[in-house]
Amino acid sequence: METELQVSGDGRYLDGAVPFGYALWGDRLAEVPRELDACVTMIWMTREGRSYEEIAATAEKMHGVKPTHAQYDEFILSVRRRYGPL
Repeated sequence: METELQVSGDGRYLDGAVPFGYALWGDRLAEVPRELDACVTMIWMTREGRSYEEIAATAEKMHGVKPTHAQYDEFILSVRRRYGPL
């Protein structure tokens, strides 16, 4: 598991894993639109009980990005921490 994301009070990146859906641009996190679109797909497919393999293939086909298994796991874990069970 990578280190937890750390951001300063004014929004500057300090340390940690940059989450799927974002990229580091200078000292700030910038949204990556097609990855964020893939995140919505990943949530819906996870709720449907689909496997990582199906989810990753669909994200690649629909959005042109394929999250690694680790990226998928970290993303779903963060969604569950924030919003509860899917």
